[in-house]
Amino acid sequence: MTADRIYAKTERGRSELLSRASMLRGRLRAALIVVNGRAPLSALQEVIGDDAQVLLDELERLGHVESVDSELPVAAHEPTDPALEMRRSDALQRLAPHFGPDVGLVARPLLQAADADAFNRALDHIESKLALYMGRKDAARALAGLRFEL
Repeated sequence: MTADRIYAKTERGRSELLSRASMLRGRLRAALIVVNGRAPLSALQEVIGDDAQVLLDELERLGHVESVDSELPVAAHEPTDPALEMRRSDALQRLAPHFGPDVGLVARPLLQAADADAFNRALDHIESKLALYMGRKDAARALAGLRFEL
């Protein structure tokens, strides 16, 4: 498989992220979260790590992702900001202990953020949810360093 291969979540993959059962754990779930149907494998490797292809092959075998038509040049696809993808991944890892299997639901605006400003607004909203049971200071500490400086 080439580094320009593009993966998208299947209906089963989207359901997995929304499900409270959450059958996928750890790096497989994290890999599924960052698959967006636009980023080529090379961009996903920057976020997921060197074993991205192995994880995506497993997700494809399980029916959670599929390779999408990439006849268009990669430049024709909507660009993906690697810094934004890295922050999403980091945020999800930090939020998972607090929200468990619901992290995909809570972080949906974060995952759908198209730019740094939208990402920061989504973080503000999530921080307010965390503050309800952690307190404002601890919630701010939990998300420290994730915001983009605008």
